[in-house]
Amino acid sequence: MRNKNKVNSSQYGVCANHSGSRKNFTVRILLLSAYCLLLSIYLLPTIAYAHKVSIYAYAEDGMVFSEGYFADGTRSRNSLIEVIDTKTGKKLLEGKTDNDGKFSFKIPKATSLKLILHASMGHQNDYTLDEEEVREAIGVSKAEDREQITESSPRLSEPTSPLPATSEVSSSEIEAIVGKAIDSKLQPVIRILLKLQENSEKPGITEILGGIGYIMGLMGIVMYFKSRRRKV
Repeated sequence: MRNKNKVNSSQYGVCANHSGSRKNFTVRILLLSAYCLLLSIYLLPTIAYAHKVSIYAYAEDGMVFSEGYFADGTRSRNSLIEVIDTKTGKKLLEGKTDNDGKFSFKIPKATSLKLILHASMGHQNDYTLDEEEVREAIGVSKAEDREQITESSPRLSEPTSPLPATSEVSSSEIEAIVGKAIDSKLQPVIRILLKLQENSEKPGITEILGGIGYIMGLMGIVMYFKSRRRKV
């Protein structure tokens, strides 16, 4: 009888040890699953950001120069760019980027132009050049358009008057002219820098700490249920 009790006790001990091993294995699986889940939650936005595509453009000397690139610095090669008239919504032209992600074209119309970049894997972004910048690039202003319309209309001939004598340009006027020219050249650069800053949103310290806190929270929940099972 005593031998039977010893056998039963040993069998119970083996079962208890086996049950404890299964619980430990389950807890480890839960911890590993929670870690993998949180790691994927943190990495997915980073991967998506790495594949984010951007485009910038500027107008100069009657041309538009554009460039497409991904967030990791890779150039958007052989990607379609559509040029849209923002006023009418009509597509004016299209083309593809070269190996450096660049695409340039002659300004088709003195209007605001929207460039839509279609990159690989369905990624898309756009950049808009305002009408004033486009007109400056081709040397035509709205005031000049109105003057041309007025000059083209018939009017009575006026008696010619002698031209006034030319006066020397002062140094202050020269500085004003040069300053205006520099400002017009810097405006596209400033717009490009602002666009780059807008598109450079990376996961910050807040997101990183939030992910770590979420992982610790799940681990705490798992450990809590583990301790309750031990007590039972």
